[in-house]
Amino acid sequence: PDAAHIVFTSPHVPRLVMVPLELTHTVCVTPEISERLRSLNSPFSSMLNHLLQFFVSTYKQVFQFDSPPLHDPCAVAYVADRDLFEEKLMHVDIERTSEFCQGRTVCDLYDMHRKEKNCVVAMKIKVEQFWKMMLDAIELADKNSPLNKTK
Repeated sequence: PDAAHIVFTSPHVPRLVMVPLELTHTVCVTPEISERLRSLNSPFSSMLNHLLQFFVSTYKQVFQFDSPPLHDPCAVAYVADRDLFEEKLMHVDIERTSEFCQGRTVCDLYDMHRKEKNCVVAMKIKVEQFWKMMLDAIELADKNSPLNKTK
């Protein structure tokens, strides 16, 4: 938590962007997405689908999610196409002293504390457009993957 606090409060970081779990949990690998991957019918798509399904049971049991969410690809999508996102500039800090919430990222969504707005927080994502971009990238990777080359 201390290292994250240093990053979020550093005057040397020109523009900090956060794509939080609340957003990434809206981008799930649904059965329809899995079927689309399987329809590519290649070693690459099979491997990717297997990786994406790895946490299905955990998300179902622990978080009651019907489908597993994607996290890192959402952050990459922000860099690739900010227009997919609604964002808000706000003060963000890291809780470092709480017995129960140590390490939690705290966003001052309503500017209650009137502290310097130090982070752009992605609030919403256009899920269908995200999946179009993601599936287009997967199909391109599938066409060029060495996994699909026959010897």
